[in-house]
Amino acid sequence: MPRPTIPSARLKALSGLIDDPSPAVRNAVIEEFIQLGSEGRNFLNELSKGSNLNLRRHALGILEILNWDSPTQMFTRFIKSLNYELESGYFLLSRVNNPDIKVTDYMQKLDDIAFRCQTLFISPLSPRDWCRILNRVIFHEYGFTGNKSDFDNPRNTFIHSLFETRKGIPISLSILYIMVAQRLELELEPVGIPGRFMVGCFLEKEPFFIDVFENGIFRSLEDLLYYLEINQLDTDLDHFGPCPIGEVLSRCCRNLVHQYQLVFEDEIAAVYQSFVTAFEANFEKRFS
Repeated sequence: MPRPTIPSARLKALSGLIDDPSPAVRNAVIEEFIQLGSEGRNFLNELSKGSNLNLRRHALGILEILNWDSPTQMFTRFIKSLNYELESGYFLLSRVNNPDIKVTDYMQKLDDIAFRCQTLFISPLSPRDWCRILNRVIFHEYGFTGNKSDFDNPRNTFIHSLFETRKGIPISLSILYIMVAQRLELELEPVGIPGRFMVGCFLEKEPFFIDVFENGIFRSLEDLLYYLEINQLDTDLDHFGPCPIGEVLSRCCRNLVHQYQLVFEDEIAAVYQSFVTAFEANFEKRFS
């Protein structure tokens, strides 16, 4: 006999309680989601991808406690959902490397960085001024920087290693920068330039790009065209627009395949290759 559909009013009531500070209420909510099974999990997955950062944090926390699936299964389901959100996807990818990380702890760390930025804002500010403040806090106060001495270390990609070492590669530092900017309601975009991932700002008359691997140096379109030309890379202007979230995460996985192969960790490389294959299958399905 099929299980009856859970009334939306019941789910709505639960969503209003998942951020309740009372331990008794929180335990009751967790027990309720255990009883709801897969439908409760699906509801939490949707909350974890929503625009409300507070609900996202608590939904992810409950999902971690319930631990229905392995991190690999959860990230695979995320890929197949076609509902891509950068922060949720990046945390899920990081948990494939380290299942024990507490996502809510890293969300709080990002909140702290954003709050520090807010304390330095004095209106009115241009988008370029906002980015100067992000650069000061992220690269100078918190000390994040490009890992030039150990660039191909797979750990450079993941959120927990990024905070542990304060070193990353262009794509992971770009994701960090954008996640902080989102908390400040500053619309910045990932830009997948060949050979160097960056953050793009398209809020002014002329776009500019933040080279996070070089501690936030601002680059113009002309700067980037010159960079591509001297490195004999493709100068197609399509590279300078916002990069879709699915492609950002797929590029992370392609990097990891290459990095694990360099250290002869072929079994681990195969896991990330399976993610790349799943992304590519979805891209073909979407545009076919």
